[in-house]
Amino acid sequence: MGCAITSVPTAAKVRMVKGPAAVAVDGTCHVLGSDVSGQTINIRAGKALPFEPCGRCRLRTRLGRGGRMWLADPSVAGTTNWRDIARQVPALAGGRKITVMLAGDTDTGKSTLSAYLANVALARGLAPCVIDGDIGQGDLAPPASIGAAALSKQVTDLRDVSASLFEFVGNTSPAGFERLVARKLRSILDRAGPLGDICIINTDGYVRNGGVQYKLMIAKELRPDAIVCLGENPELLYAFRGGPWQVLRARPSSQAAKSRYERTSRRLRQFLRHVGGGSSAAELSHVKFIYMGRLFSPLELSRPPIIQLEPENLSRMFVGLGSNSRVVGFGIIVDITENSILVQTDVDSFDRVYLSNIRLSRDRPVEIRIA
Repeated sequence: MGCAITSVPTAAKVRMVKGPAAVAVDGTCHVLGSDVSGQTINIRAGKALPFEPCGRCRLRTRLGRGGRMWLADPSVAGTTNWRDIARQVPALAGGRKITVMLAGDTDTGKSTLSAYLANVALARGLAPCVIDGDIGQGDLAPPASIGAAALSKQVTDLRDVSASLFEFVGNTSPAGFERLVARKLRSILDRAGPLGDICIINTDGYVRNGGVQYKLMIAKELRPDAIVCLGENPELLYAFRGGPWQVLRARPSSQAAKSRYERTSRRLRQFLRHVGGGSSAAELSHVKFIYMGRLFSPLELSRPPIIQLEPENLSRMFVGLGSNSRVVGFGIIVDITENSILVQTDVDSFDRVYLSNIRLSRDRPVEIRIA
């Protein structure tokens, strides 16, 4: 890793650092509203974080392969442009529980804003709960899934948070799964609501070519108290106008756009991170299969009514694993015999297998094409 030492004066621009990197902070500094003074912050590959100093601050940065750092204008990076939003959202609470939905195009900073709003809420004595509804590039759950977590301390990266609630969709794109995503978001909101004072819902970046109506459908299902729209999308703003929620506009963040390679690599890491390296088996007679909310019995494996149940598609399929009608973890189907199913997973036992359109090869994710 390379090393660079920088002293940052009071009026300096935002110091952006993209991982892999480690940044040792000597002085007063914040990252996404979290006080990181005197800490060493490790940044994962592909992730970019804004370091915002207060007064003189010395940053010692060690960059890994592919990591980099640069100075950025506070008007396009960091949290300066979001401070009004951060003041307005907690003020909406007024002693009651509230729900805030984030909507915007890909790479507008929705995940970053989610973390910032959660950190600000914690600083003001509120208990935030974050729901990650980005089924393609989420932080709290693997792809094709939705995760939720209550935060008890400030964070710089939501991937460092352990989610406590999950829902399974089965596809990495919401196209064709719009209603299922909306229902799953409603379900997880109902379960996560009691966990905090403010619930922050991050959504995916599908807002074009039909995505606006999809986002409006989600809003009608969730009925949030406020919707934060990131970026310039007049059609999206118009769609939300007149609803029973407050619409707030936020400038997009230009932290760092992700390359296609970075997205693919990150997706695979998220799959494997949640699958684990263990294994678990179950008798087929005790297992139910579910796809897009429809229940199938093990008997239907002999004459599959859907291609997701065909043997060649089940092999190495990424699946959700359930117990007592709740998703408790994730896995990869290793083998199915006449009597049992073997899954690579860290889940000890399961009675439901949530099927997906995704198979994982040894080195990269491969999505099944639905006929």
